[in-house]
Amino acid sequence: MPSDSNSPNVVISGAGPSGLLSAILFAELGVKSTVIEKSKEPDQWSTKSYTIVIGERGQEALRRGNCLEAAEELAIARTFIYFVDAITGERKCIPKKFPGLGFSRPLLVECLETIATTKYPNMITIKRGVGVKVVRNATSTTSNKEPNGNLEVHLDDDSNTVLSATHVIGADGKWSKVRSSYPSLSSQASIERCNTFGVYIMANLPEGWAGDGTYVIRPSPECSFSIIASPVGIHTEDFCISMVCSEKTVEKYPFLAPPNDLEPDQYGHGGWQDEYSALPTHESENESPLSEQISELFQKEVPAVYNAIGKDAFKSARVNRYVSWLHMKGDIGDVNYTTTDGKITLIGDAAHAVTPSMGEGCNTAMESAVKLIDEVLAIMKDKEDDTNECTKEIISEAFVNYGKSRPKEVIPIQEKSAAASNITVL
Repeated sequence: MPSDSNSPNVVISGAGPSGLLSAILFAELGVKSTVIEKSKEPDQWSTKSYTIVIGERGQEALRRGNCLEAAEELAIARTFIYFVDAITGERKCIPKKFPGLGFSRPLLVECLETIATTKYPNMITIKRGVGVKVVRNATSTTSNKEPNGNLEVHLDDDSNTVLSATHVIGADGKWSKVRSSYPSLSSQASIERCNTFGVYIMANLPEGWAGDGTYVIRPSPECSFSIIASPVGIHTEDFCISMVCSEKTVEKYPFLAPPNDLEPDQYGHGGWQDEYSALPTHESENESPLSEQISELFQKEVPAVYNAIGKDAFKSARVNRYVSWLHMKGDIGDVNYTTTDGKITLIGDAAHAVTPSMGEGCNTAMESAVKLIDEVLAIMKDKEDDTNECTKEIISEAFVNYGKSRPKEVIPIQEKSAAASNITVL
């Protein structure tokens, strides 16, 4: 380990897949970290239990963290794509070129958190139930009355706790508090809305439907929506159904209108309903319950799915806001995910939130954690000495290199995904 004066002390804001994987990767280099997460426990279905598919780049990221084997034990192999006739229920299947790993988001988080706490108990500290409020340059001084160069991580708890850190990684999502703490980062960011949104229903895997693939159901073009459904995980019968809707869908079915968009200063006031699984704002006691209306819609337009999942499943129906992504403005070569001093960097949705149209959000997030550690390893190799230690200076230099190089790789994926989300559902 480096000497105390040169020993890195990393704080990671966000215990999602990318934040936890970063902690694991740093632990393998002998670098301690503290992971801060506002949620008291991994999110349940009522919040963010949407399904995610880990593809080739995501599986490689898990392999790099020695997490792939554990993840494979919990995931459902997504080997096929099934196309289902909305009326008759007839199914046709096409093998996937590269099988994915299907999870609920909480299941993947639990997997990585278990690895972090059991394999690296002395290297990784996870603090749940409190979030990061703001990050600032430290005002405290050493005994020589000179600034110590550290950062202050202010938490939003009742005690106004302040943590000291040499470096901070913002893995705290699209509305990142870490990013908003520094104008050089926040001034680049713009939340861009697309014209599609999702309606989510949780059911049981229908009898006779295989659990090894993703189901695509397309009703008649006049309906202006499509349906994607998939099993959640290997140890559950949960089956997630996603209606992919657009502004044309709302014209035909006004009761599906999503809640109004949020402004950045409004985020966090309504808990998990701010963005995920939100009920329509127009729902009232004088109107038919949303579940009844969606149930009747399925019964009429996609009877094969209605008959397969049963009426009770529609009680779980939720309407999300229009999908959005994080556009880091400027020429692609000028975008930077890191502050100039190399002490603050962004990964995952905090740096490059992606629309769900291509299923690359979690994949690119975990890949960014690996790209960050790759920069650290490259500098350690160049500066290899007898100690082979990861120092504060090495991490700062690595953060700077990552911040400049990673946008060029991930922005094209964001733009392609956003363009696909803006295609009107036919």
